[in-house]
Amino acid sequence: MSGVAVLLLTAIAALVPGQTAPAQLNPASSDPVAALAEARAAVERAPLDFGPALALARALTALGRADDALAAFSRARELEPDVSDRAAAGGAGEIASAYLVPALLLRDLDRTGEAISLLEEGASRRLGNADVYEQLALLRLADGLTDQALAALGAAAAEKLESPSLDLARGLALARDPARRGEALDYLRGSLDAGVGDPVVVRLEAAEILSADGRYPEAIEHLRAAEELAPAEPEVFYRLGRTLAAAGDREAAQAALERHRSLQEAVERAAGIEQASSADLAAALFEAQRMAEAGDLEAALERLAGLPGRPDVSRAADVHSLRAKVLFSMARVGEAAASAAEARRLDPNRVEHHYLEGMFLHTGGRAEDAAVALERALALDPGLGEAHALLGMIAAEAGRPAEAAERMGRALEQGLDDNAPLRFNYAQVLEALGRSAEAAVQMEAFERLQADGQP
Repeated sequence: MSGVAVLLLTAIAALVPGQTAPAQLNPASSDPVAALAEARAAVERAPLDFGPALALARALTALGRADDALAAFSRARELEPDVSDRAAAGGAGEIASAYLVPALLLRDLDRTGEAISLLEEGASRRLGNADVYEQLALLRLADGLTDQALAALGAAAAEKLESPSLDLARGLALARDPARRGEALDYLRGSLDAGVGDPVVVRLEAAEILSADGRYPEAIEHLRAAEELAPAEPEVFYRLGRTLAAAGDREAAQAALERHRSLQEAVERAAGIEQASSADLAAALFEAQRMAEAGDLEAALERLAGLPGRPDVSRAADVHSLRAKVLFSMARVGEAAASAAEARRLDPNRVEHHYLEGMFLHTGGRAEDAAVALERALALDPGLGEAHALLGMIAAEAGRPAEAAERMGRALEQGLDDNAPLRFNYAQVLEALGRSAEAAVQMEAFERLQADGQP
């Protein structure tokens, strides 16, 4: 990808703050897993309604589950209400987000062509949403499609849509046309005055236009301002050095280019250190895992004690997760639950962390807290039979046999039909409910599994 395309993609991210348009998400809960659970429940209650389907897609997006989110957005678009029903569905803005957010997800996955196609489909719906046209123009521009980008902006104008972000997109597009750079510069200056977009990107683009016209002092003024805003960005110093050289200030140009090289080397060194550190951590985790599997739990725990588990360290959640398993095997249940909780906080999108926390909490006698953790696991993976089974046990222990039977039945449906303890516990619950014939079936299955040597 060219430097210009990279800068344009940076501008895209700046125009809609964040990587996947959090302004379009607005999750109902500050806890993304809880929001996912609420969204799944809403879809179960109203499987053919657009609103719940869209909320589910947003919740999946907030958790970073891109493939699941894209599928959910596709389903939401299938349920998109007719034009006459848009007010009842929450307006065209809600419908537009079913195109805009997945397009940004596709962009982040380097699937720009698909993102453009989706935004084109959204634009064809004439939803009256400026963001759709803005992002369509910017993505086309980043793909080198300047005329098509301007066409998207023209379509927005035809719908009488206006916004400062559209003006910035127009400035970035016009900057590609040598004959219209004056117009582009006006739009870029307006964006700086309005505080729209990434000011570093806007100033770099303005400097590029001014340099092309030989207006070096003005260009350098923009580049110096960019330097103040981004003193560790190599691209800023590369542009500054090139412009100073063109202006005849060779000494200052050399200093800027030396700074560029220094920053670039620092970036590459940091990447190398991170890669080596990640490899060392993976090897250490593997070694601790082997020790634990060999039964040397103390040695495994000691090995894990020397590993970083800070939030800024790659695979930190794996350190806490393995530590939790080792502690549980040592019957240090409370510490195991605490380590599992830390793993879950570091990586809330991993089902295993929630399930392990629930299992350890249940073993430690904290049934209510365990149920909360297990419900979070099911929000992430509704087909997790083990979570249903354990929730069934918790319900049975609390004297709620009907709920216990429903949970255990679901566990069997999710593939745990060869689990002998589950069959036995299910039989006991069914007997307590007076469903003796069904209980007998489960006891027969339990005895058959025991005879076959199943645990």
